[in-house]
Amino acid sequence: MKKHLSILYIVIINLYTISYSSSQSNIIDCNNVTYFKDTFYVSSSNDIIANTIFYNDSTSMIYPNHCLMLDTSLISVSYVSGSINTNSDCHIFTHLTQNSTRDTIDFDFKVTFNSNNFANNTVVNANLVLSDMNSTCTHPVTIILQNSTLNLSGVPISKNKKLIKTIDFLGRAIKPKPNIPYIEIYDDGSIEKKILIQ
Repeated sequence: MKKHLSILYIVIINLYTISYSSSQSNIIDCNNVTYFKDTFYVSSSNDIIANTIFYNDSTSMIYPNHCLMLDTSLISVSYVSGSINTNSDCHIFTHLTQNSTRDTIDFDFKVTFNSNNFANNTVVNANLVLSDMNSTCTHPVTIILQNSTLNLSGVPISKNKKLIKTIDFLGRAIKPKPNIPYIEIYDDGSIEKKILIQ
């Protein structure tokens, strides 16, 4: 009886090891999941957040769930991509796989204003969350709400612009370091490329 229990115990341990190592090999490297933009101006006349996922990982995500999670109730979003309108803030892809040097998927979120009681240039923090059974990749984005007239370029006119984010050339939020170029994004939609010389 002890011999059978020992064999069963070894089999269970081996199965656990195989299962654990297999799931570990399928974890996505979130540094290889990036987005084209991370700052958006929206208004009742410009209510679509359009973006692109750049996926540069050799591991496929199986049935990945993609969501835009907001930290406000002023607005809500629904996923729109071509003929797909989920009427919710999430969408499930069949797969997201690396078939080329850099795979991309275009997507849109339609914004609905739940209230007009906000100041112009109100900043909403949000997260784009891409996840499957083994991985969750979170990418912060900024949504700037407009309730006034925009200029012809679609960007509000502002004399006293404020810095809202500093990113590297892959779109990741960073703190500037000497001799490494970076981009500053301002609340009027303008950007400046800079480098600290040491």
